[in-house]
Amino acid sequence: MLDSVSSERFASGMPLTRALLESWATPSAAAAAGQAATQSDGWRAFRYERFAVVGSNSPRNQFPLLSGYGSLEYARDHGGLALDCIVPGFPDTRAPTNHSCHRWVFDSYREAGYTTMFGTNMCDWGVMEEVYPFDTAAAPTDHHLMQPWCHVDYDVDKLYFRPVSRCFGPVPAHEPLLTYESQFLAAYEGARRLSWTVYLEGHEPSFRVMGSLDAALAAHLLALRARHGHDTAIFLVSDHGIHYGTFYDGSPSGPREHATPLLYALLPRRTLAAWPQLEGALSANRRRLFSPFDLHATLLHLLSYPHPPRLPDWSTAAIPLRAKSILQPLPRDRECEDAGIPASICPCLQHASTDT
Repeated sequence: MLDSVSSERFASGMPLTRALLESWATPSAAAAAGQAATQSDGWRAFRYERFAVVGSNSPRNQFPLLSGYGSLEYARDHGGLALDCIVPGFPDTRAPTNHSCHRWVFDSYREAGYTTMFGTNMCDWGVMEEVYPFDTAAAPTDHHLMQPWCHVDYDVDKLYFRPVSRCFGPVPAHEPLLTYESQFLAAYEGARRLSWTVYLEGHEPSFRVMGSLDAALAAHLLALRARHGHDTAIFLVSDHGIHYGTFYDGSPSGPREHATPLLYALLPRRTLAAWPQLEGALSANRRRLFSPFDLHATLLHLLSYPHPPRLPDWSTAAIPLRAKSILQPLPRDRECEDAGIPASICPCLQHASTDT
């Protein structure tokens, strides 16, 4: 995940990675001819233009994606259901080390026989720090990496607000995270595994720092495709666009960019060849409205496909959320409230008339 990177800023700030992804966007000749895809066919990339936020910040968008439930603030403001293991009063109140939670997508994947990993280039559990202290005895994943960014020479506040070096000596701060993810996938090659990595280079208002990740991320994706492209799906996603600084405050485009985060889905072509209806749904949904709640449904659907996933029960909530997986066609005329998107940030439906 590229934190705080809108779809538009990704296009201009990380042109190498975007060009690479777009080069994978066309159907393969084998798929078009109805033939079986080969391992060398790698991924097909799908870019989603109407993936929309459900709130202003990372917890409001990542909790729905990772658990299917909202943050405490989302539930308070919109009548939804909050993840029940969030610690009230955070950050003044922190959970004890034995505090646990079994609502995550990681738990669903572990129950299905997957080994799981979390990593971020910050010194905490990301949004999950509202549930876990740093030294938790009940980690949500089997493997994790964040300790390098706790070093005294690496001030995480620099990552947000000040244009200073983001390096460990001569090594860019994102390099250990890219390496760890590669090592994790290689160590469990041939086995079921789920990794969730969060990069903070986009979480600063100048939009310059994300460019330092561009070439490295493109090279990382090329290496992963060569080794794992036949059996591994990837979602390159952001939780929201930037929500502070010169390019947001007072800018007409700021709120619009904030509301339209980046999302690409990379699926193995051999899988798409085996399930033509899957490719049809992923393609049809590129210009249809959905949210992090729906992306959570999609992650669970990958475990059960072609059968429907088992989703959190929102029947008692005050809002009519009806989360849907993008592995099946979404309604063309879907309303924001169906996806859990508050009316105050509901994106313009200008593409509805040209949806195909």
